[in-house]
Amino acid sequence: MNKGEFYADADANSSGPLQGIRVLEATNYASGPVCGMILSDFGAESIKCEMPGKGDPNRGVPPFYSDEKDTESSVVFAGINRGKKGVTLDFRQAEGQELFRKLAAKADIIIENFTPGTMAKWNLGYQQIREIKPDIIYISISGFGQFGPLHHKKGFDPVGQAMGGLMSVTGEKGGRPLRAGTVIADDMAGWQAALGALAALQYRNSTGKGQWVDACLTDAQLYASSLGVMGAANGDYVWQRNGNSLGGGGPMNTYLCGDGEYVSVFAPFDPHWKALSGLMGREELIDDPRTNTWQAREQNAEFVDEVVDGWLGNLTSDEVIAACDSAQIVVAPVLGFDQIIKNEHFKERDMIYEVEHPKHGPLTHFGVADKFSVSPAHIKATAPMLGQHNQQIYEQELGLSTSEIAALREKGVI
Repeated sequence: MNKGEFYADADANSSGPLQGIRVLEATNYASGPVCGMILSDFGAESIKCEMPGKGDPNRGVPPFYSDEKDTESSVVFAGINRGKKGVTLDFRQAEGQELFRKLAAKADIIIENFTPGTMAKWNLGYQQIREIKPDIIYISISGFGQFGPLHHKKGFDPVGQAMGGLMSVTGEKGGRPLRAGTVIADDMAGWQAALGALAALQYRNSTGKGQWVDACLTDAQLYASSLGVMGAANGDYVWQRNGNSLGGGGPMNTYLCGDGEYVSVFAPFDPHWKALSGLMGREELIDDPRTNTWQAREQNAEFVDEVVDGWLGNLTSDEVIAACDSAQIVVAPVLGFDQIIKNEHFKERDMIYEVEHPKHGPLTHFGVADKFSVSPAHIKATAPMLGQHNQQIYEQELGLSTSEIAALREKGVI
C-alpha cells in the first residue's frame, strides 16, 4: 500500500479526530506537556497557562535554536508544546485563579502536573473545578499518584525510572543501573494520561459524567514492566540487567560494521539462526552443540556475538542490512537523529515535519505518530511564545476589555 491509498478517504479539512475538544493545561516540564501535545496533535484546541514573566521552566532548557538563549528558543520546550495556544496567569493570585476557573468552565479536559495538593491549595483542584463544570475530565499527573504513602513526594523522570523498575533492568550485566537515554518515564506518564483522557471522554459521551484521572510516572513504568512484576510475584524470577539481550537465545545485540556504523540484529529463534549461519558461511554452527538450540545460544552468548562480530566487521552496514533483509532476518541500522532527519521512510510518514515559527521561521519537528485514514492529524503550529494568545483568549473567549487586560498585566496577574 502507498500513502495515497491509505489516505484515500481522508477529510482534507481535518485537524484530527479530536477536533472540537478543548483542553486547558496547567503544565510544566515534560509529562503534562506531553499529554497536552498528544491531544493537540489529535486535533484538540489546547490552551497552556504559564506563570507571567518566566513561563514553563523548560523554556530555559538547552539546546536552543540559533544559539539564542531566550524563552522562545528552547528546542525542548518547542517539541512538546507545539500546536497549543499560550496564555499567562499567576495561579497564586486570586484574580489569576478566577481567570483559570472561567477558562475551565469552557473546557472539556484539564491537565495539570503539579505536586499533589498544589492545585487544590490554589482553589483549582478537581473538587473545586467540578463545582463549576460537573462533567469536566480532570487529568492529574505526578511522580507517585494522588494517593498512597508516597503521593506527597516530588517526582521527576529519573525517579520514575528508578522506582518503576526500568532502571534495574537497564545496563550491562554486573554494571550499575542506568537511566534510559530519553525521559521515558515522563513520556510514558504523558502517554498514559492521554489514554486516560480519551477513555474518560468516551465514558462522558456515554454517560454525561466527567471524572478525575490519576496518572503518574511510577505506575506508567510498572504498566510497561512486561514480565517484571509477574515473574517476581509468581515465578520467583527477578529480572536482571543483561545489556541488549532480552534472554531466550541469540544473537540479539548491536554490532559494529566495517564502515563504523552499528546495526541491531535480532535472530534468536532456530529458523533465523539457520538462515544467519548460512549468510555468514558458517553452516557448521547449525548443528554445533554450542549453538544448535536457543538455550545453547543463550548460554554461549559471548561466542555467538564473537561469530557475528567477525562477519559484520568485513561488511558495510548497507551490505549487512541488504543481506539480512533478503534472508528475512530482523535487522535495522542504529540511527542517530542527524540520520533520522534525512531518512526517506520517516519523511514519507510525515515524522519529519516542518512548521513555521513566528520568530525563527520554519522549524523541523517530529511528526504525529498515529495515522488516521479519515481524520488525519497534523501539527497545527509551533509552541506558543510566552503569553502569545493573551489578547485573543482573554478578550474573545472571556470577554475582557482591553483596559481590563491591561490592568491585569500591570498587576502581574497575566
